[in-house]
Amino acid sequence: MQVKIIKSHKNIILASVLIVCAVIARVLGNNGFHSVFCGLIRTLIYIGLYIGWGISISKRIMQAQVRRYMISISGLMVFWFILRTTKYFFTYDPVVSRYLWYWYYFPMLFIPLLCVFVSMSLGKGENFRLPKWIFLLYIPTVLCLLAVLTNDFHQFIFTFPQGEVWTDKNNGYSFLYYIVIGWEIICALTAFVIMIFKCRLSQRKKYLPFILIFFIIVYGIIYSTGAQWLRLIGGDITAAQCLMITGILECCIQCGLIQTNSGYKSLFAVGTIGAQITDTEYNTRYASSNAPKLTKDVMQSTKNGTVKLDKNTLLKSSKIDGGYVLWQEDITDITAVLERLEENKETIAQSNYLEQENYKTKVKINTIREKNRLYDRLQAQSAHQIKLLDKLLKQYDEETDPEIRRSLLAKTAVIGAYIKRRGNLMFIGEKSEITDTAELSACLDESFANLELMGVECAIDIPNNNKIYVRDAIRVYDFFETVTEAAIDDISSVWLKARSLADTDIFNLETESNKDLSEFSALADSCIFEDGVWRFTLRITKAGEQA
Repeated sequence: MQVKIIKSHKNIILASVLIVCAVIARVLGNNGFHSVFCGLIRTLIYIGLYIGWGISISKRIMQAQVRRYMISISGLMVFWFILRTTKYFFTYDPVVSRYLWYWYYFPMLFIPLLCVFVSMSLGKGENFRLPKWIFLLYIPTVLCLLAVLTNDFHQFIFTFPQGEVWTDKNNGYSFLYYIVIGWEIICALTAFVIMIFKCRLSQRKKYLPFILIFFIIVYGIIYSTGAQWLRLIGGDITAAQCLMITGILECCIQCGLIQTNSGYKSLFAVGTIGAQITDTEYNTRYASSNAPKLTKDVMQSTKNGTVKLDKNTLLKSSKIDGGYVLWQEDITDITAVLERLEENKETIAQSNYLEQENYKTKVKINTIREKNRLYDRLQAQSAHQIKLLDKLLKQYDEETDPEIRRSLLAKTAVIGAYIKRRGNLMFIGEKSEITDTAELSACLDESFANLELMGVECAIDIPNNNKIYVRDAIRVYDFFETVTEAAIDDISSVWLKARSLADTDIFNLETESNKDLSEFSALADSCIFEDGVWRFTLRITKAGEQA
């Protein structure tokens, strides 16, 4: 138990021993025992203490602003002792000695100011920054320092008797001296008051700063009375005050007012993160309470990547200075999610299969419906031709004369060709409103080829690659079929020619027949009968053009 206490407070014990040694060195030196050697030893002890404390601060303090100010305080203390040692042990020129004395006030003025900054930052977060107005405190501090450094020109700080060498042994004090000392006291008291107020808010060892603040006040009061025994033991007030300021700031760290990153070893041990830290040989140095016991082979295998300890646990590692850190990762939730995803995948796969089958069935049904719709539409539009075709086929079956049967069969071919080609035009119209005159020409060619079987002379002349609307192509073809069916028993020749104008195609249909076809003149743009030939004209607007 005692060993653990000593280990946990070894820094405090070491610092206390060094301070006792410094006091002993001062007492011995003041009593004539190697005064220079003892003085240098005392100085080196204090400089070593403040340097060590500054290094400790840089490692422990998390808040960047507090860390910077406290390291600066440590540096000012070291600077002050260097000036002091140089003045008393290495300088014999009174002018140099006097200016070294003046420079004492640089740390004496700025240490209380930085203590104010530190006290205002106590208990704040890592990213806390002092308000900008607080830096106005630098102005009176710098002015006080300049007043001290230029004292030889005005003697408003220290006064010296005429005709004597100016040193700190025969000086007096002028009015500005009390302003400088007053500013130091104001900054120190302000820092102490803020610290006292914030110590009340701490729940851990909050009495520590009070003890040192009490001692620093008592020391100042006793020192001002001129007690020689205190000066013999404690030395000059500035050294004692700096030591106590260091102690007060360290107490604030111990109280938790100044956040540190120490104590992580204990925190790591009681943690439940399942981690451990090893050296380069994979010997465990630190481990959390629930860290698994692993063999070196398992640990080394993490060099190649993540290792799966069991179904729900992964082992990962990372290289750090002096070794490795290994930690386990619980993937129970991820495993459960993956299992659910796998189940959902199977369910979705089955559902997708059913959906695909349903979709294929719907496509088939819709295709059949669309075909039926088109067939119904074609049947409705060619109902007359279907009846006529049925009539001709019945006559063909009843007729015995070969010539008549041949004529009936030719008529049947003409009607059948129309039904077929009329259906093609209708299907084209389902996909697009526009077609080419070549498509219309193909329809008429097939109808003309069947008319020629009946001995009818046919001729066609239609320019290709002219874009027309499907509805107009159907109009021309329907008109041709209507005229042909009406004169099919008395038709000698059929001639169809088209002329292409800028925005119009003009179709001229000439049919030689004695049949009265005047009833169809209303379907055409013009109708002329001359010398047994019926001439019909149809004007068709080109696709995309205005009539």
